[in-house]
Formats: sequence, C-alpha cells, structure tokens
Amino acid sequence: MDMTDRIEKVLGIAVEEGLPRALGYYSLLIAPAPKPRIKTSGYNKYTPQGQMMVPNVNYRKELTVWKKTKLFPFFLEHGYTTGQIVDAYNKSIFK
Repeated sequence: MDMTDRIEKVLGIAVEEGLPRALGYYSLLIAPAPKPRIKTSGYNKYTPQGQMMVPNVNYRKELTVWKKTKLFPFFLEHGYTTGQIVDAYNKSIFK
C-alpha cells in the first residue's frame, strides 16, 4: 500500500465513519502518534527480552508537536476547518 492509497483510505474513513475515527487511522497509516508508554532497554527480570514499558515523560509535549506539525496540516489541506478538526480530536482516541 503506497502513500496515495493510505491517504485515500484515511479520507474515505473520514467521509464514511466520521472525522474522529479518521484521526486514529491517520495515526495508524500515515504518521504515527507518540506513545504514552515506551520500551526501555533497562534490565527487567520479568520480561524475556529484558525490556519493560515505562511512562513517556515527554508524551504531552510530543503529542502537541505531532498534532500541530502533522495531523492538523494534513486535514486542513484536505478541506476540513480547524473547528471540525478540534471537535474530532476532542472525541478521538487521543483524549
């Protein structure tokens, strides 16, 4: 699946299932959102690979940067208004 197919799929989901759902698919298919928990390379005797998930201390900051540099510009250039995107974002999986 190349990038134009991914863009068409996200925009199709926005039309069919609504913009909040499309924001999640945008994160999945086009530009991954930052994760609230990240893997650490520290030793943990309870996991086979020696990795454990720890809270991402910069999550809110990274999410804000991702939202302003990737998410909003993508949907703005495809004809959605800032108000529509903000409403959808507040209903999406990111809140």
